[in-house]
Amino acid sequence: MDSSAIFRKKYGSFRRFFLMLGKARLPYLWIAAYLAASVVIANVGVSSTEYSAALFAGNVGLTAVVLPYLFYQLLSLVLGSVSGLLANLCEARMDRNLRRMVWCKTVRLPLRFYETNNPKELLSRITTDISSISGLVMRVFLAVLTTAYSSFVILRKISSYDGALMWSLVAILPVNILISFIMGRLKFGVQDLINRRNAQLTAAIAERTNNLMLIKSMGTEEKEAAVGEGHMRASYRAAGMNIWITGLSLPISAIATALQTVVIILVGRGFYASGALELTQWIAYYGFAVQLTNILSAYCGYWTTFKQVQGSVDRVTEIMDERSEDLDTGEVMGSPAGGIRFEKVDFSFGGTPLFQGLDLDIPAGRITAVVGPSGSGKTTLLNCISTIDTVSAGHILLNGQDISELPQQELARFRRERLGFVFQDFNLLDTLTLEENIGLALTINHMDPNLVRDRVQDVAMRLGIDDILEKFPTQVSGGQKQRAACARAMVAGQSLILADEPTGALDSRASKNLLEIMAKMNREMRATILMVTHDAYSASYASRVLFLKDGRLFNELLRGKRARAAVYHEILDVLGLLGGDIRDVM
Repeated sequence: MDSSAIFRKKYGSFRRFFLMLGKARLPYLWIAAYLAASVVIANVGVSSTEYSAALFAGNVGLTAVVLPYLFYQLLSLVLGSVSGLLANLCEARMDRNLRRMVWCKTVRLPLRFYETNNPKELLSRITTDISSISGLVMRVFLAVLTTAYSSFVILRKISSYDGALMWSLVAILPVNILISFIMGRLKFGVQDLINRRNAQLTAAIAERTNNLMLIKSMGTEEKEAAVGEGHMRASYRAAGMNIWITGLSLPISAIATALQTVVIILVGRGFYASGALELTQWIAYYGFAVQLTNILSAYCGYWTTFKQVQGSVDRVTEIMDERSEDLDTGEVMGSPAGGIRFEKVDFSFGGTPLFQGLDLDIPAGRITAVVGPSGSGKTTLLNCISTIDTVSAGHILLNGQDISELPQQELARFRRERLGFVFQDFNLLDTLTLEENIGLALTINHMDPNLVRDRVQDVAMRLGIDDILEKFPTQVSGGQKQRAACARAMVAGQSLILADEPTGALDSRASKNLLEIMAKMNREMRATILMVTHDAYSASYASRVLFLKDGRLFNELLRGKRARAAVYHEILDVLGLLGGDIRDVM
């Protein structure tokens, strides 16, 4: 039940939080200016209160009381405006710097991070959670410092009237601390629940908004509307808990404050009756006591805010604690001249085994096709080579080296500079033109822009998309998108191409052009190409075919003449009659 979330015991580590702030390049000069303004405001407030008390006591001397009172009131107003401006500027700069830091960290995380974290939920981490953290710094941590100084100045002034009076006031004020502590714990749990429900809502709505065409074509409008409504109801229930807890805390705090006020008045009246205080000092004491009560109430609010934001802090610091890939160091691996070898590889989907002791060889400098029924592990094979998926046992050797033992930065640079991946679902950035999408791998390597354009246009012309390079992915057909995705994988001349159904959305002419380009890359650059396909014509360009079924290789399935005939029949069902086009079937 959602209500159990408000009694959470794990609150995260604020040591990690402060370490994160140290890396965030906070606007320290602006913060120093804000703190300086707050110090001046505290001292001005004491003087203003004393002159106000003199007026209430009947002292209306123009030069001695009235004019100084007006001066300090005006000065306090101006300084308050300046302080508010500085606080808003500091918070805005913190938002910018923290978001930049978390975003740069997010894009440099290893692929395994996204196996257990929904990328769409990271939206709220970089937006809502970051805003909560910058607000925590300005409205809690810095506010604690400024109000602590104000409290010191006020207590020092009261002590100048009578030391016993100051200590009696100190003894009275902490009545709200216990209430604030309890409400703060409740607030932390419910606010963390609200943030998590909002993150899930954002992820669900973002995913369905991006796939409205699919929803309409499948006629699942009512189902998807119900899914969205379910997430909205969950967010509403979390918000409702927050409303009830907040509503409960307000009358409790009001009663406690009223009782405090009565006691403060009676204590001051006793000191005044005994002659320890003059009338002006008694009035000033009451004004100072009200200010201290407000400061204490603010501290209660700080504690509540602190507990509310603690969940956001924990989620963001978890991202920052992840070890990122070092993209700027490490040697670049050469072409996979030694080929790729699987040795006793195990892989499971959510506990369901797929590969069990899989052994296979992918020769270097050749085109290898992977065929087999749907769900047999073809795409997973590509994902394991690219380390998108992590094997649970066994070894994948690249040039004789186990990729799981390679330094992260070396593996990351290999993926960027030697590996081309044609995904089954295109994966183009909608905010970039097709030309920018295709040349993306070249621009990050700081290649001359003119050379990038020439190379992009050359590959695009061969694939028949040179006339639409200035268009965005949302303006072209699925087949054109797929050709652009293929061009992006090939334009940098990578030595290893992993292609998942590269001709799936292409007509026969476009398929032939693409396959001929891949064959040319294989001949001229000795590129190693591993291609998943269900198409007989595409497989005919391969010099080797790997047939998978239920995570097992073709030669593992051959057990006697009857089994061999069944496997051959299944290959024919997958690819059709291949004739003599395939030179080596394994």
